[in-house]
Amino acid sequence: MMELQRGQKISVQTVCRSWTLEVELRHEGPLTVDVSCFGLDGAGHLSDERYFLFYNQRRTPDGAMVLAEGPSAGTARFQIDLAALPDQIQRLSFTAAVDGSRTLRELTRGSIRLLARGEEAVRYAYTGGEFQGERAIVAGELYRKNGDWKFSAVGRGFNGGLRALVESFGGVVADPAPPPPPPSRPAPAPSRQGHAGGAASSVGEILRALSPRVCARMEDLARRSQGDLEFLAPLYKSAFGALARFPQAAERELSAVLCADASGSMFDFYRSGHVQQIFDKLFALSSALTDRGDMDCWAFAAKSRQLDPVTLDNIRDYTFAQSGGYERWMSMLNYQYNNEPEAMRDVMMIYGGQHRPVLVLFLTDGRLQSDWEIEEILVKTSRFPVFWQFIGFYGEEYGVLNHLEEIDGRHTRNAAFLKLEEYDAFSDSRFYEDLLTHVSAWLQELKEKQML
Repeated sequence: MMELQRGQKISVQTVCRSWTLEVELRHEGPLTVDVSCFGLDGAGHLSDERYFLFYNQRRTPDGAMVLAEGPSAGTARFQIDLAALPDQIQRLSFTAAVDGSRTLRELTRGSIRLLARGEEAVRYAYTGGEFQGERAIVAGELYRKNGDWKFSAVGRGFNGGLRALVESFGGVVADPAPPPPPPSRPAPAPSRQGHAGGAASSVGEILRALSPRVCARMEDLARRSQGDLEFLAPLYKSAFGALARFPQAAERELSAVLCADASGSMFDFYRSGHVQQIFDKLFALSSALTDRGDMDCWAFAAKSRQLDPVTLDNIRDYTFAQSGGYERWMSMLNYQYNNEPEAMRDVMMIYGGQHRPVLVLFLTDGRLQSDWEIEEILVKTSRFPVFWQFIGFYGEEYGVLNHLEEIDGRHTRNAAFLKLEEYDAFSDSRFYEDLLTHVSAWLQELKEKQML
């Protein structure tokens, strides 16, 4: 039997010597734990909910996976025939969640095991002391890799319980959710994969269009987008394909800053995973623009605050876990209203003095606090190498953002606005190209005015 540590990976054939196996989850402690298995596609999305096994759905239609009670209390076993799974199922994510106000910190001990022919082959163990306020855990995953299946000891805590897990993977929970304290708006269905449409560049075309330095950056990010980060691979291909059409945006390093609306009207978008989806997309582009491979992040409501940078190490569940997660952001920033001007001024205090160009990705669902203050800030900051890319996120009443071209007195055309709801039917490539169209024109203007 092999004991794994968190983050370790092992070939299933190496330890089980068979595609038929059992996955057992065991939990001990003064709480009830629900276990589940999500059958995900290559983008990490629950595209076929028949491959989501939980207490109320214990068998897939083809019988390739069956959830059964384990041999003892607190134990459940998944009987799996990996060879019988359809090709679109690329990953099996095994999770455990508690309901109500209990948390996994109360757990005495837990484990996930692989069993072959009834014998234990692999074990990954964890305890409640590894968690804080989390109510769910992705304990481990089986995933396809170069014709093989591999097992990864994940051990990642997750806020929000089973419902949040389902919604983060793109599923839909049928029973109504309790209303959140702040007002909310209906949300469209999330997807961690690109939409159809828009021709992607071949790798050869991308390599020919970009400099060796940028190509090396692309190859490094592609190499690191494996395992838990495979969902980034198609986003990186789209991002570098767009950069190949606008190489001037790639040749000069851009510092990217995401400033995300965390006011009350965004609550449902965060909870359902929609904001995490846009974080994924924007991080893929931002990390492609600089050798640092990260993206600075701010959140704002009535107040604003700089959060930890978004990196490859934390992007997968950034909005749920980083700096306490979105519910903590909303609490400390006074979620009752949004104050865009204060957030813009705070961002300028940090980045206004930089010599390299800065791209601010400003995410908002509208109902702006003050049109005239935003206009005044855009005029004043037009003499700095800072570009404001406003992104409307399924909202309304965008005010001055709909009329940026009419703002007089700007030294440079330093702002643009995209309504995300209008781009939902387009590919990631189209989304990135629309962003880079404005940024490239602005960089050219900075060059002509000797501002770089």
